Amino acid sequence: MSETFQITKLRRDPYFNMPFAHLHPVYEIYYLVNGTRKLFLDDSIYILEKGDLVLIPVNTIHKTSYVNDRPHERIVINFSDEAVPDIRSSVFSEALRRNFRPEPVIHITNAHRDYIEGLLNRMLSEYEQKDDYSNVNIKNCLQELIIFLIRYTHHKGSESFQNMNVTDTLMQDAARYIRANYMKDLSLTSVAAHINISPAYFSKKFKLATGFGYKEYLTNVRIQEASDMLLETTASVSEIAEKCGFSDSDYFGIVFKKSKGISPLKYRKNNFRMPPG
Repeated sequence: MSETFQITKLRRDPYFNMPFAHLHPVYEIYYLVNGTRKLFLDDSIYILEKGDLVLIPVNTIHKTSYVNDRPHERIVINFSDEAVPDIRSSVFSEALRRNFRPEPVIHITNAHRDYIEGLLNRMLSEYEQKDDYSNVNIKNCLQELIIFLIRYTHHKGSESFQNMNVTDTLMQDAARYIRANYMKDLSLTSVAAHINISPAYFSKKFKLATGFGYKEYLTNVRIQEASDMLLETTASVSEIAEKCGFSDSDYFGIVFKKSKGISPLKYRKNNFRMPPG
């Protein structure tokens, strides 16, 4: 179970920022026990309050940062499909995928927080003080949590409260513009012009809001899209490089390997989502 499941509970000091945005090949459940946080996820910005729970899909860029001068406490779970085999192989499989997109933030009401936090703390206790039965209890709690969230969002709907300032709204617009146009020859100046601010101001504020420099974010988006194309199409590496906005396939190969640790061809070969030819 340790290879497919991790849970941590941490209390952070005021002004804590994640050092960099990141992504990983497992699901993440982020629950804010106390405090307020700003979340940059994929191409959107959310303001999280006490009781907010975030469902983060695999390979999705995300980063949290501070909003005010107060500490916060959060619980984070990372898990793969193998950690929830009963759900993965049942009618809940498609529901699970749907509930990890497109609206990732779920506001847990006061009436349900004790139940959610009870499940999370039980998993944490089993994970930190393991015996021969811990993995079974962890799996059962995780599946109970996911089923609850599926039912909760179905009946109540997702409630995320956006209290962004004007600058964050502009940076979110910029991130969405980059994602929609990643295949083009985008420049920092052209994106700044799209949201009607100066390039220097855009560069500074985009980094502050998202955790990425402009070029770094554009490259990450292109690598994400290229990864999907490698696994879901039969296009050649050079065709994918061109479709994703890279200047040439050699440069694409260098950037891809730096990001993923293996070449595009090995990435394709090692994965099982490739459709029949």
